Amino acid sequence: MRLLNFSLHIAALTLIPFSAFAQDSATSLLADADTTMDCLIEPSDVVELGSSVPGLVDQLFFERNNFVKKGEVVAQLDSRVELATLELATARAEIDTSLNLRRENAAFGMRTQKRNQKLFNESTISAQDMDKVKTETYIAQLQARQEEDNRRIAQLEAERARQALERRTIRSPISGVIVEQYKSVGEYIEAEPVYRIANLDPLHVELILPVEQLDTIQLGMKAEITLDISSQEGTKHIAVVTSVDRVADAASGTFGVLLSMPNSGLRIPSGVRCNLSMVEE
Repeated sequence: MRLLNFSLHIAALTLIPFSAFAQDSATSLLADADTTMDCLIEPSDVVELGSSVPGLVDQLFFERNNFVKKGEVVAQLDSRVELATLELATARAEIDTSLNLRRENAAFGMRTQKRNQKLFNESTISAQDMDKVKTETYIAQLQARQEEDNRRIAQLEAERARQALERRTIRSPISGVIVEQYKSVGEYIEAEPVYRIANLDPLHVELILPVEQLDTIQLGMKAEITLDISSQEGTKHIAVVTSVDRVADAASGTFGVLLSMPNSGLRIPSGVRCNLSMVEE
C-alpha cells in the first residue's frame, strides 16, 4: 500500500481552476507531502446510565473500569414494595377456585335445563318453571364468563407489577467499560446518572480538515492510525471512513471526518491523540 497524506498547499491550489479541482482525485491532493494529520481517538458511544424511576440504590454490581455486556444488570433499586405487589398479583392470577366453581355451576344449569326440557315437552312442568331454569342457567354462564374476565384482569395486573419491578432494575444498553460510578449503595437517585459507560469496540477516530478537501474524502476510504503513546509506538491500525460532515464550520474553514477502528480485546486506549495517513490499495 502507498501512503497518502492530508497536507494541502493552499498557494498551489489558487492556480488550479475549480473545474479541474472538482474532477481531480483524492490522490492528487494528498500525495504531495510526507506529513500526517493529527486526530483524536474517542469511544464510539458513551452512555450516562440512570433509572427511569426514582429510588434508593440497593445494589451496585460493577465498579469503575469493569467491562459490562449489553443487557446486563448493573444496579438494582430498593424493590421490596414492588416485589410484594408482584407476589400478591401473581397469587391472584393463579387462583382458579372461584372460576372452577362458576364453571361447575354453569354446567349443572345446562344439565338441569336439558332434564326440564323433557319434562316441559311432556307438559309435566309449567312454562314459568321452564323459563326460570333457563334464566338461572344463563346467569350461571355469565358468572363463569365474569370469573374468566376477572382472571384475565388479574394476569394483566401481575404483568404490570412485573414491569414495575423491572423498571427498578438498571441494565446496560451497550457493551462497554464503566468509565465513572456516580452513586453508592444507599444513595437516592432521581434524574441523575448512576454509571457512565463507554463502548470501546469499535473506536471512533475524529479528524478535522480544511474545507478545501471536502470533496476528496469518501465513505469507505481507509487510513493508517498511529498513537502518540510509547506503548503503541510503531504499531499501525486501520480505520475506515464512516461519516463526512456535509456542513463545514464557517468560522474555522474546516469540516469533520469520522472513522471507525476495530478494537478487539480493548487493546487500543481511548481519549488519546493520534496521527493519521490515508492509504491507497
